[in-house]
Amino acid sequence: MQVKDIVKPAVIISENDTFEVALKAMMTQNTNTLLVTDDDGKLSGEVTVTDLLAALVPDILNGNEVVEHFASDDAFIASIEVVRDLPVGEFMSHDYSALTLNDNFTAIIATAIANERARIPVVDTEDRPIGIISRQGLKQILNKFLHVK
Repeated sequence: MQVKDIVKPAVIISENDTFEVALKAMMTQNTNTLLVTDDDGKLSGEVTVTDLLAALVPDILNGNEVVEHFASDDAFIASIEVVRDLPVGEFMSHDYSALTLNDNFTAIIATAIANERARIPVVDTEDRPIGIISRQGLKQILNKFLHVK
């Protein structure tokens, strides 16, 4: 088994795409993580379902205020309308650690553990996204080393 054997194709969107485009990509491509590129096609971040949910919360709210804010369907619908056209670049995560196809399995596991990530972007030598290592890939690595004697 090689790194290329566990890399899944990534769903890639642009920083300029909107919240709505990101959600549609997740729904149609059946994924929970999107890799985001800048205008040069280089990896600049990622969007997860958690990022989408966080984008719905007005910056002025915290803790119990969030629960109170979303107490009705109308408030939730109003929040969706506010973020519908919000560019991905305004709510994406920047705290990712990308790997390359040349990285070994222990580097992948170490990156997952150190960054508490179950999905890791894979880029080429020019930082362009080429795939993602998913939870399934991480389990395959763990299983491989479990049976090494």
